[in-house]
Amino acid sequence: MIGTTDLQIEIMSYDNFEKSVAYDLDRILFDLNNKIEFLSSQADKLDYLIAIGSGVLCSLLDILWVGDFSFERGRGIASDEIDSLVTKTAKLLGCKDDDVKSAVEFLEKKFPIPSDGNTPGFGGGLQHHLRDFAHHPTIVGLIFSLLTQFTYRSYGTDVNGVFKIADVTEVSRQFIGEDVPSKILFGTITWFFHLVSDVAGSSSSVGKSGGTGIPGPLLALAKELSALPFFKNINVGNNSLSVFLSKLFNGTLLAKHDESGTIIKDTVLKFDLRGELGIGIELGRQAIPVVANECIVRSFYFIRRLAMEIRENDIRSVAGLKQIEWSKVKPLKNPTISRMLTISTGVFTTVDVSEAIITQKYWVSINYVGIGRFAVAIGEDVTWYLKARNVQKIKQMYEDIKRFTYAQSDENIYKRMGADMNIDKLGLTVEQTEILYNLEYHKTLNDIQSAKLLVNNEGVKRLKQDWLYEWKGYISKGFSGFLQIEDAELHWYTEQELIRKVEKNEPQNTWFRLVLLETMLFEPYYPLELEKDKKGNDIPSKKFKDLQNIINGYKKGIGDDYLDSFFSRSYYSKGYIKRLRKCYDKVLRELNEVLKTVITSLSITAVIAIAAIATAGAFAPTIAVALVGSNFVGLSGAALTSACLAYLGGGAIAIGGAGMAGGTIAVVGGGAVLGFGVGAGIGGAVGAVGLLGKQNTILQSAKLLVSVREIFLNDEHDTVYSNSVYEQYVQNIMDIEKGVVELKLQADVASGKEKKDLKNRIKKAEESAEAMKIARKSLSKFMSSFEVGLSQE
Repeated sequence: MIGTTDLQIEIMSYDNFEKSVAYDLDRILFDLNNKIEFLSSQADKLDYLIAIGSGVLCSLLDILWVGDFSFERGRGIASDEIDSLVTKTAKLLGCKDDDVKSAVEFLEKKFPIPSDGNTPGFGGGLQHHLRDFAHHPTIVGLIFSLLTQFTYRSYGTDVNGVFKIADVTEVSRQFIGEDVPSKILFGTITWFFHLVSDVAGSSSSVGKSGGTGIPGPLLALAKELSALPFFKNINVGNNSLSVFLSKLFNGTLLAKHDESGTIIKDTVLKFDLRGELGIGIELGRQAIPVVANECIVRSFYFIRRLAMEIRENDIRSVAGLKQIEWSKVKPLKNPTISRMLTISTGVFTTVDVSEAIITQKYWVSINYVGIGRFAVAIGEDVTWYLKARNVQKIKQMYEDIKRFTYAQSDENIYKRMGADMNIDKLGLTVEQTEILYNLEYHKTLNDIQSAKLLVNNEGVKRLKQDWLYEWKGYISKGFSGFLQIEDAELHWYTEQELIRKVEKNEPQNTWFRLVLLETMLFEPYYPLELEKDKKGNDIPSKKFKDLQNIINGYKKGIGDDYLDSFFSRSYYSKGYIKRLRKCYDKVLRELNEVLKTVITSLSITAVIAIAAIATAGAFAPTIAVALVGSNFVGLSGAALTSACLAYLGGGAIAIGGAGMAGGTIAVVGGGAVLGFGVGAGIGGAVGAVGLLGKQNTILQSAKLLVSVREIFLNDEHDTVYSNSVYEQYVQNIMDIEKGVVELKLQADVASGKEKKDLKNRIKKAEESAEAMKIARKSLSKFMSSFEVGLSQE
């Protein structure tokens, strides 16, 4: 092909960027947001429909095929199985006969145990298998069997459930070993096969009403615990725990009664080992539709995700399957499959319980395995939610840090704001940014010194001092990284040095009043680092948790009074800070009321959607460039990445000292909200504001409204600049709304995850645009009133 040019595209790793990762707030927020997405369910409408359909289908299978829970049926099946087991065991050991009675007699004679001699003392043939602990098929039963061999005593309970010890009868002592090896042999092997003989009943009772049998592990454990002092006085209904267990074992508890209250003999149902096995058999029947439900949901998830991976990677051969990211395909250990199973098991249980209530069969008609699986599914779903919530808390911590951190962004961002938009009006130089941090420091120090608490005053002060020390170190170490200026150093001044520094920077100009606004809104004592919880998960440090309440926390009034009295009155009039606070609170209250939102100055939400933490932000450049890369023609690699990320970051961002008039470094006073999508085209506008979120849009807009009302208009009477701000703000709203239309057109033809992502972006963009419209009306109304008043003067 003539004129062909090889095009080489390279995505540089974000790790190559010189800025320290520890202070790269944009990158940290990118990574945390993506981790939240990873820990959150991505199930869409089709996933939910399949989950619901599977739940309904399998619940019908349970109702029509499994039917009611039948203890009698289960025990009957278990009894037959046990009789067969006893007969086969006896035959293997030399029994010549095939009937159960002969098998039991054979095993009893071949494997006698000494505690059988104490049968009368432990309730006779009907109860001694329950009361004599050596007849329990548990680890406790084994221990007492061995104790009998070494102590010549039998252990169990009397008729009242009190622990009892009885000497082995002389006749039965022949079944005790003469030396240690024989005692262990008799206490274990002989004991085990004796229980095998007794499981179908003793030789005198086998075949009669099901035989006496032995208690199952659950009943045996309950009986053993009932002998302990803690459980001995517990009553179940009108019976003591011991009597209740005895009636359960001999079958009188579950038996039916005639009109006179007499037990109907044929209805006696013994809850022995065969009974427990019968319950297991019935639960096994109930498990079939539950397992079917599980298979349907997991199979659908696997097949659909596999198809999506094949389509997205354009796989056309077996060799191409290597491109599949199997972690996205495997139907386990992810929040999406957990959510689908919660829905399907919830529907299954709802239909099942509803049928039980409608038919008035209640307990016998309920699928208990289904209820158990539903409980497990809820637990797994909640676990994923809690993990995501923990990451959200960490993200909130970094957002609070970013709220009061001023970082650098590429100068090209604001060059596109138009010739009539003088960025210096909303900008700070490096020295002025340094002054801002120092003011925040002294304001916090004053809050500490002013603390007068009735309880633990010194302790709270020390905790606040610790926070201030950590914050000062954090800001100092990160200053160069925030500004992206190599070797930039933040200097800290005393109050007098700070005042002299302010005087050298012409505090009568706009920048100083914007710094006062930013300082006024600064609220300290937010977390600055992470710690490990008991499970080893990262969470925001709780070191300063006691400072985040009304009593011990930061007092806005004290901070405002301090700022109001800090400087000479030639800089601003008395009560100026209170005026800014009153205006800000009014604006924020208006926006909250109209938008039905509850936002405080610190409640900043999501900033940008991001790439996985496991990849160390490797995808962040791709996302950022895709959204707003057109703004930064001429930049590449790490420079392009940092510019894009700072641009999307919002908040008080900066524009770099090189090439800008006055060496502007940070944009304050809500000026960042004017950078939404400027020069980026419609897609960039809606992408940036949509990812920024409604709440942060409200906060930035509120700050901008205060800047225009109080500083540009009331202080400077600069209607020309205020109008240019208003026009730029309106243009941003129009760009966003156009972008929403385009996104909706894309969503109409999209499917799956792409469609869900587009709808999410549309929702966020519409919410942010709505917030900006309300702010626009407020700004327009005030500007009109001001211009009318100015003309009358």
